[in-house]
Amino acid sequence: MPTGVLPAFGLVSAGNSVTDVKRQYMQAELDAAAVDKDLAGRQAKLQKVCQGFEAIFINTILQEMRKSIPDDGLLPTSNATRTWQQLFDNQLAETLASRQEMGVAKMLYQQLQESGSEKK
Repeated sequence: MPTGVLPAFGLVSAGNSVTDVKRQYMQAELDAAAVDKDLAGRQAKLQKVCQGFEAIFINTILQEMRKSIPDDGLLPTSNATRTWQQLFDNQLAETLASRQEMGVAKMLYQQLQESGSEKK
């Protein structure tokens, strides 16, 4: 929200100084609310991105774990089976990331939030 949203009513004089101070206070409150809203939106986006990164990380772990399982021939591995396993791994990774139990997203969020505050 741009600064100066509230209109100034007339010239500032001794009689209008209280009104002007109230207007300036209200404008400062509006500006602070706009900054807080923008900050909250950025934090929510950052959390979502960090959670997405954790899902990708978990999915990579699951794929590598699947590669370590030998194909013994007991159950044939078809393209359909591999596709189903990939879809299952994707959904499992997103579910695990949304539960925030591994802590990768939390650590990444804290690190990015600290680095973002140092730049300002």
